Amino acid sequence: MSNIFKNFDDDNIKDITNSEQFKKVVNDKNVKNFVDNEQFVQFKEKYKNRSDDEILKDAKEYGNKLKEQYGEQEYNKKIEDLKKFEMFLNPDQKKKMKKFLENLK
Repeated sequence: MSNIFKNFDDDNIKDITNSEQFKKVVNDKNVKNFVDNEQFVQFKEKYKNRSDDEILKDAKEYGNKLKEQYGEQEYNKKIEDLKKFEMFLNPDQKKKMKKFLENLK
């Protein structure tokens, strides 16, 4: 089972959700739009039990489709929005997110 979408334990969640940074990001309109986006929900479900290699291979294809759909500038803006979540990840998750984002390009 892939650990890219690994859940935090309860203590980490309490620490994170009470932080000012978390509240600022959660209330950001762009972040809300991303998290609530039906495509993102479907994406999480699709990759729930897939290997990291499968996810990374599809990430490159998915990234290319997004670039075509949004154009380079809007695509880069969406990637920057996604990077806002990095501060809430543990070191292993940060490493995986970095690898994931590299494969999108």
